[in-house]
Amino acid sequence: MYKLLIVDDEVYAIKALLRGIDWKGLGYSEVYSASDADEAMEIIRSVSIDVLLCDIEMPDSNGLDLVGWVREHSTSIVPVFLTGHADFAYAQQAIRLGSYEYLLKPVNYDQLRTVMVKVQERVEDLRKVEQFDERFQTYEKLWEKQKPLLTERFWQDILAQRLIPTADNLMEQLPAYHVTFDPKTWILPILLSVEMWSKEFNLRDEEIMEYALRNAAAEMFLQSHAGDVIQDRNGLHFILIYLTNPAEADKDEWHAKCQDYIDVCSRLFYCSLSCYIGRPTEIIDLSESYHALLELEARNIANTRVVQFQQESTGSVSTKPIKAPVHIECADWVVLFELGKKEELMKRLEAILAELREDQASAAAETIDALYHSILHMVYQVSHKHGRSVKEMLGTGKWFGDASATRSIAHFQQWAARVITAGIEYMQVMRMDSSAIIEKIRQYVQANLKDVMREGIASHVHLNSAYLSRLFKKETGQTLMDYIITVRMNQTKIMLIETDLKISEICESMGYENFSHFSKIFKKQVGVHPQEFRKRYQLLDK
Repeated sequence: MYKLLIVDDEVYAIKALLRGIDWKGLGYSEVYSASDADEAMEIIRSVSIDVLLCDIEMPDSNGLDLVGWVREHSTSIVPVFLTGHADFAYAQQAIRLGSYEYLLKPVNYDQLRTVMVKVQERVEDLRKVEQFDERFQTYEKLWEKQKPLLTERFWQDILAQRLIPTADNLMEQLPAYHVTFDPKTWILPILLSVEMWSKEFNLRDEEIMEYALRNAAAEMFLQSHAGDVIQDRNGLHFILIYLTNPAEADKDEWHAKCQDYIDVCSRLFYCSLSCYIGRPTEIIDLSESYHALLELEARNIANTRVVQFQQESTGSVSTKPIKAPVHIECADWVVLFELGKKEELMKRLEAILAELREDQASAAAETIDALYHSILHMVYQVSHKHGRSVKEMLGTGKWFGDASATRSIAHFQQWAARVITAGIEYMQVMRMDSSAIIEKIRQYVQANLKDVMREGIASHVHLNSAYLSRLFKKETGQTLMDYIITVRMNQTKIMLIETDLKISEICESMGYENFSHFSKIFKKQVGVHPQEFRKRYQLLDK
């Protein structure tokens, strides 16, 4: 159920909306009303409102001001404007403020009902984002506090055969690891293979999310069985289920658990992954089962979000003819990369990957490996031709020389898109000196104060808009938006002193459609409102 706030300075209009629509029937358990912006703000401070149905023209602060205030204090309220003014400027500003709909009075009740039901989808999307942020912050705190676990180190050494688990070795080493483990216990190993993140994370955030995946695995798999969830020394995630005998490893049960886990990770953690289930084994044979699962995962590069058993791969002989790896025209790729033709380059790459997904060719792994080395060769060739290092172009992080990129088609596609994008953006920047770019940005801002937008600037200097913002902040120490506001306010001061233009006209010439918003920004920058600033200088002239 949802909570609605109706804001209108005409009392009869509010009463008509309350009487004319069955709000509970539409899913609104609580409906509040306010006759002005101040009253609405008080309600929003005390009640968790989901949807705001708001008039625009009101005394003092209008509906646009109210929604502007809402945007500063809450991102979860979805506004819907209901006004008697078919003003294009109002509609534009309403869109900028994130309005879900802009309805005109007198409104058709059937139309309003439809809108007020559909807006709930936007509310649900915002709730999911908020829930994800809350989970992320929870796991971040846990991750920050987490210390290296001796238990995990024990299993890492077993899997890597740094510790040979003979009876004598275990008796000697288990106390050193502070691990209580019965050597007679059977172990069911499950490999959790992360294929792709559907949300962009930096390296640190991805590590936090992987910790969240392991924590969720422990909650879901270790409720009815003892065991551990670990990360091996290569960064892969394993669940080790402890069994008293092999018969406990019921295939249907573990397949269902894995499928549920895959669904949960997709829904809560923006993650696509597969599960590879090994055979029940004693600790002496665990390393062998571990490598068998790695091989099983390595062979599956086309299918995603699957559950596979180690037994299924044993003794199976493919009757499908082996295809040769796809031939790659490296020379063409190099030319496209050097010219910055990202779309064409990605189009060619996707054509090859689509063929691999469709045919699931026996040589797919070799093709992915060949593509991986071809892209690295392309980057090396272009960077060296222009006297630049590859590490300078791509950085020393996870994109550069990432061996895990060939684990699957999904991994590779994500890696390739990042490398190609980073390389092309770098080459574009290198074609211009940074100081020249900044100067070009400043000239563009000065010449387009009324309608300057970040995307327009980015297009003017041929840079990605996000990269443009980072470059400007790095070179000037000031955000691009702060710079634009500063230039606008400086020009405003000149116009207030040297011209007789009305302040509302100056406001419009600076690209502001809402005078109240313009006045607040000016006061924040200068310390006084525009009217007072002009009055002071008029007194000085006298």
